[in-house]
Amino acid sequence: MRGSHRFTILAIGLIALIGSHVADASIVISIIGDKAKADISLPGPGATTYDSDFELQFDNPLNLSVACLGLDADVLDAGEIAAITARLPDPVNMVIDPAFPVRVTVEPPAGCGLAFDNEVDVQWRSINLIWSAGSPYRLMKAPVSGAFRDITGEVSAGSVRVRGSTGGFSEFVFIKDLNPDYTPEATALYTQLNARLADPALSATVKAVLQMDANLSRAAFLAGNYGAAIAVLADFDQHAADLVGDETLPNRWRSQRDLIDHEGELISLSDALKFTLGRLNGAP
Repeated sequence: MRGSHRFTILAIGLIALIGSHVADASIVISIIGDKAKADISLPGPGATTYDSDFELQFDNPLNLSVACLGLDADVLDAGEIAAITARLPDPVNMVIDPAFPVRVTVEPPAGCGLAFDNEVDVQWRSINLIWSAGSPYRLMKAPVSGAFRDITGEVSAGSVRVRGSTGGFSEFVFIKDLNPDYTPEATALYTQLNARLADPALSATVKAVLQMDANLSRAAFLAGNYGAAIAVLADFDQHAADLVGDETLPNRWRSQRDLIDHEGELISLSDALKFTLGRLNGAP
């Protein structure tokens, strides 16, 4: 298990309770249909408790169980916060808010056989944070020990609820963007989208259709027509859904880590782009 807290898993039907030796620490995981939800309560300094719920909505999952999910959460210490900050896209302006220094890690064991199609929808709500219009909070994801990427698709009240999507796992953190500059962020996301579309695993048809959508969206963005850029990305998402398959657009992830879910990662980038373009267009 990650971090300084050691957890013991007790399965009760479809629900697992992970209780720490630290008083009042718990992670309660429930699997209901295609959704996994973790209710997380971790002690902080003094009388502080970090409370949140973390949800994953899968598409066509196989072997989805508490044991095969491999979900853990921990409170970051000063050294871990510094290490994560160095892995963020903008270590100067992107910070871990001391009001919620929590990491969720999802690392399905390779032997369990967890698999799913397309993107996984991610939702994380913290009651320790306060939402306001134009909220600076974002959802970041990284491979274990790798570089973090913004996967924010929505930030809403509740107290702060962030949503995004992913084609894989492992580490997730809330960050606070102290000086958001959405134009270079959008430019970087378009660059990442183009790089993924250049992958040789994608068929020529997929590349032609989706690259045209990406180019049209980027042209609208450069012209300052952010609403049109978002609308074209909605077309991009639909075309990706129409093109999925082993021979065209690979869309399967499994715990053996021998497949790349290209569809899920493309939609994750599209979701983050739509959020960023929405902020440029005046969305809260």
